[in-house]
Amino acid sequence: MTTHLELRTLALADAETYNDFFRQGALAHPDTLRISPADIAAAPFGTAPGERGGTLVAQDAAGRWQGVVSVEREAGREKRRHIAWLLRMYVPASSAGHGVGRALLRAAIARARELPGVSKVNLTVAAHNARAVHLYESEGFVTFSREVDAFRDPEPRTELTMALAL
Repeated sequence: MTTHLELRTLALADAETYNDFFRQGALAHPDTLRISPADIAAAPFGTAPGERGGTLVAQDAAGRWQGVVSVEREAGREKRRHIAWLLRMYVPASSAGHGVGRALLRAAIARARELPGVSKVNLTVAAHNARAVHLYESEGFVTFSREVDAFRDPEPRTELTMALAL
Protein backbone atom coordinates (compact mmCIF):
# COMPACT_ATOMS: atom_id res chain seq x y z
CA MET A 1 0.00 0.00 0.00
CA THR A 2 1.24 3.49 -0.81
CA THR A 3 2.34 5.32 2.34
CA HIS A 4 1.08 8.70 1.18
CA LEU A 5 -1.37 9.29 -1.60
CA GLU A 6 -3.28 12.47 -2.30
CA LEU A 7 -6.30 12.37 -4.60
CA ARG A 8 -7.53 15.55 -6.20
CA THR A 9 -9.81 16.65 -9.01
CA LEU A 10 -7.95 18.14 -11.93
CA ALA A 11 -8.59 21.71 -13.05
CA LEU A 12 -8.47 23.23 -16.52
CA ALA A 13 -4.85 24.28 -15.90
CA ASP A 14 -3.86 20.59 -15.51
CA ALA A 15 -4.84 19.63 -19.08
CA GLU A 16 -1.36 19.67 -20.62
CA THR A 17 0.19 17.66 -17.78
CA TYR A 18 -2.72 15.21 -17.88
CA ASN A 19 -2.45 14.66 -21.63
CA ASP A 20 1.34 14.16 -21.36
CA PHE A 21 0.86 11.66 -18.52
CA PHE A 22 -1.87 9.75 -20.34
CA ARG A 23 0.15 9.78 -23.59
CA GLN A 24 2.96 8.01 -21.71
CA GLY A 25 0.43 5.36 -20.67
CA ALA A 26 -0.76 4.93 -24.25
CA LEU A 27 2.85 4.47 -25.36
CA ALA A 28 3.68 2.01 -22.56
CA HIS A 29 0.47 -0.04 -22.80
CA PRO A 30 -0.88 -0.11 -26.37
CA ASP A 31 -2.32 -3.56 -25.68
CA THR A 32 -4.57 -2.41 -22.82
CA LEU A 33 -5.51 1.18 -23.69
CA ARG A 34 -7.68 1.71 -26.75
CA ILE A 35 -6.53 5.32 -27.07
CA SER A 36 -3.34 5.92 -29.05
CA PRO A 37 -0.84 8.75 -28.66
CA ALA A 38 -2.03 10.01 -32.07
CA ASP A 39 -5.62 10.14 -30.76
CA ILE A 40 -4.48 12.27 -27.81
CA ALA A 41 -2.47 14.59 -30.07
CA ALA A 42 -5.42 15.01 -32.43
CA ALA A 43 -7.99 15.66 -29.69
CA PRO A 44 -6.45 16.38 -26.28
CA PHE A 45 -8.66 15.71 -23.28
CA GLY A 46 -10.04 18.53 -21.19
CA THR A 47 -9.73 18.42 -17.42
CA ALA A 48 -12.19 21.05 -16.25
CA PRO A 49 -14.58 19.52 -13.72
CA GLY A 50 -18.26 20.09 -14.27
CA GLU A 51 -21.76 18.86 -13.65
CA ARG A 52 -21.08 15.80 -15.85
CA GLY A 53 -18.02 14.65 -13.85
CA GLY A 54 -14.30 15.22 -13.75
CA THR A 55 -10.83 13.70 -13.77
CA LEU A 56 -8.97 12.58 -10.66
CA VAL A 57 -5.23 12.24 -10.13
CA ALA A 58 -3.38 10.33 -7.42
CA GLN A 59 -0.14 12.00 -6.36
CA ASP A 60 2.63 10.86 -4.02
CA ALA A 61 4.10 13.03 -1.25
CA ALA A 62 6.45 14.70 -3.75
CA GLY A 63 3.56 15.58 -6.08
CA ARG A 64 4.44 12.96 -8.71
CA TRP A 65 1.45 11.59 -10.56
CA GLN A 66 0.76 7.93 -9.75
CA GLY A 67 -2.47 7.44 -11.71
CA VAL A 68 -5.57 9.03 -13.22
CA VAL A 69 -9.21 8.24 -13.91
CA SER A 70 -12.14 10.21 -15.34
CA VAL A 71 -15.82 9.89 -14.53
CA GLU A 72 -18.41 11.28 -16.94
CA ARG A 73 -22.17 11.09 -16.98
CA GLU A 74 -23.67 10.18 -20.33
CA ALA A 75 -24.95 13.21 -22.15
CA GLY A 76 -27.24 13.76 -25.05
CA ARG A 77 -29.79 11.05 -24.39
CA GLU A 78 -32.39 11.64 -21.73
CA LYS A 79 -32.97 7.91 -21.21
CA ARG A 80 -29.26 7.28 -20.41
CA ARG A 81 -28.60 10.10 -17.96
CA HIS A 82 -28.61 7.57 -15.09
CA ILE A 83 -25.30 6.12 -16.36
CA ALA A 84 -21.83 7.42 -15.63
CA TRP A 85 -18.70 6.03 -17.27
CA LEU A 86 -15.26 5.52 -15.78
CA LEU A 87 -12.83 6.44 -18.53
CA ARG A 88 -9.09 6.60 -19.12
CA MET A 89 -8.00 4.82 -15.96
CA TYR A 90 -4.23 4.56 -16.02
CA VAL A 91 -1.73 3.61 -13.33
CA PRO A 92 1.91 3.26 -14.45
CA ALA A 93 3.61 -0.08 -13.85
CA SER A 94 5.85 1.60 -11.25
CA SER A 95 2.76 2.38 -9.13
CA ALA A 96 0.84 -0.85 -9.73
CA GLY A 97 0.23 -3.06 -6.73
CA HIS A 98 0.40 -0.19 -4.22
CA GLY A 99 -3.32 0.57 -3.89
CA VAL A 100 -3.31 3.48 -6.35
CA GLY A 101 -5.83 1.91 -8.73
CA ARG A 102 -8.18 0.92 -5.92
CA ALA A 103 -8.01 4.40 -4.37
CA LEU A 104 -8.73 6.03 -7.74
CA LEU A 105 -11.55 3.60 -8.49
CA ARG A 106 -13.24 4.21 -5.15
CA ALA A 107 -12.89 7.98 -5.51
CA ALA A 108 -14.37 7.86 -9.03
CA ILE A 109 -17.30 5.78 -7.81
CA ALA A 110 -17.85 8.28 -4.99
CA ARG A 111 -17.81 11.11 -7.56
CA ALA A 112 -20.37 9.24 -9.69
CA ARG A 113 -22.61 8.93 -6.64
CA GLU A 114 -22.55 12.73 -6.30
CA LEU A 115 -23.97 13.19 -9.80
CA PRO A 116 -27.75 13.66 -9.46
CA GLY A 117 -29.74 10.74 -10.79
CA VAL A 118 -26.77 8.49 -11.56
CA SER A 119 -27.54 4.92 -10.48
CA LYS A 120 -25.03 2.92 -12.52
CA VAL A 121 -21.36 3.15 -13.45
CA ASN A 122 -19.98 1.46 -16.58
CA LEU A 123 -16.43 0.94 -17.76
CA THR A 124 -14.53 -0.93 -20.44
CA VAL A 125 -11.34 -2.93 -19.92
CA ALA A 126 -9.11 -5.06 -22.11
CA ALA A 127 -10.17 -8.64 -21.37
CA HIS A 128 -6.58 -9.89 -21.08
CA ASN A 129 -5.74 -7.27 -18.42
CA ALA A 130 -6.38 -9.72 -15.59
CA ARG A 131 -5.11 -7.39 -12.86
CA ALA A 132 -7.56 -4.64 -13.84
CA VAL A 133 -10.46 -7.05 -14.35
CA HIS A 134 -9.82 -8.50 -10.88
CA LEU A 135 -9.74 -5.01 -9.33
CA TYR A 136 -13.06 -4.06 -10.91
CA GLU A 137 -14.70 -7.36 -9.94
CA SER A 138 -13.43 -7.01 -6.36
CA GLU A 139 -15.23 -3.66 -6.14
CA GLY A 140 -18.50 -5.15 -7.40
CA PHE A 141 -18.39 -4.58 -11.17
CA VAL A 142 -20.01 -7.29 -13.31
CA THR A 143 -19.26 -8.01 -16.96
CA PHE A 144 -22.28 -7.59 -19.22
CA SER A 145 -20.67 -7.46 -22.64
CA ARG A 146 -17.65 -8.86 -24.45
CA GLU A 147 -16.52 -7.28 -27.70
CA VAL A 148 -14.07 -9.26 -29.82
CA ASP A 149 -11.75 -7.12 -31.97
CA ALA A 150 -12.70 -3.97 -30.02
CA PHE A 151 -9.37 -2.35 -30.83
CA ARG A 152 -6.06 -3.31 -32.39
CA ASP A 153 -2.49 -2.75 -31.25
CA PRO A 154 -2.00 -4.04 -34.13
CA GLU A 155 -3.34 -7.39 -32.86
CA PRO A 156 -7.11 -7.63 -32.31
CA ARG A 157 -8.02 -7.16 -28.64
CA THR A 158 -11.16 -8.18 -26.81
CA GLU A 159 -12.76 -5.69 -24.48
CA LEU A 160 -15.17 -6.25 -21.60
CA THR A 161 -17.87 -3.78 -20.60
CA MET A 162 -18.62 -3.91 -16.89
CA ALA A 163 -21.21 -2.23 -14.68
CA LEU A 164 -21.69 -1.38 -11.02
CA ALA A 165 -25.14 -0.57 -9.64
CA LEU A 166 -24.92 2.27 -7.14
